[in-house]
Amino acid sequence: MKRLCVAVVMALSSLAVAQEIGTEITPVTPGSGTTTQPVNQPNDNPYATQPPQKEGDKPAEKPKAAPVAEGGSAGKGAFGVRATFGGQAIPRTTGTGSVLFDAGTVGFSYWATDGFTLLFDLGFGMSVGGSFAMGFGALVGMDYHFRSPGDSLRPLINVQVGLGAPISASIGRGMGLFGQVGGGAEYFFTPSFSLTGRLGLGFALGFDNGTFTLTTITPAVGAAWYF
Repeated sequence: MKRLCVAVVMALSSLAVAQEIGTEITPVTPGSGTTTQPVNQPNDNPYATQPPQKEGDKPAEKPKAAPVAEGGSAGKGAFGVRATFGGQAIPRTTGTGSVLFDAGTVGFSYWATDGFTLLFDLGFGMSVGGSFAMGFGALVGMDYHFRSPGDSLRPLINVQVGLGAPISASIGRGMGLFGQVGGGAEYFFTPSFSLTGRLGLGFALGFDNGTFTLTTITPAVGAAWYF
């Protein structure tokens, strides 16, 4: 009888230990043969390899960059090298008096604002007939452009004044004041390159003889490269 009681106690103890061990093992649910990836818990390694994306998942698309606007003109802070032909009057002395001689100029411009441009130009005239003769002119002025830097075509008004000497064998003889007021437009093929056309009113005043000469519709064309 004593041996039977001991055997029963040992059997019950074995069943209790087996039941406790069974509760610590996570049951595996049978599936279709695929392995289920464990879900990362808060204490899992953050650098662990993440489960592969499903076939239906698509990677997030990167935002597209905004299109770059084409055209437009130069604006505030731009510096340009320019060349102009016509409309830059340099007095010329002949046997019958003082007349105007249109000479080309070269110079540079600076955009102080998106519409206001400062101009600085130099021009020369020369004749090589019976004797060598030369005249020159130096001008300062401004262009005021209408519309905005986003427009390729910019209407403008132009004002320039300067000092010059008539074409003469004595360089500097007959120094005078000359200038022009006009209007036109500047077309920008790119913000770095443009062509200008204008019409205006030109004048010249000789210091030595007081001769005043006025011309209307003085045409001029020019080109500029901006940096």
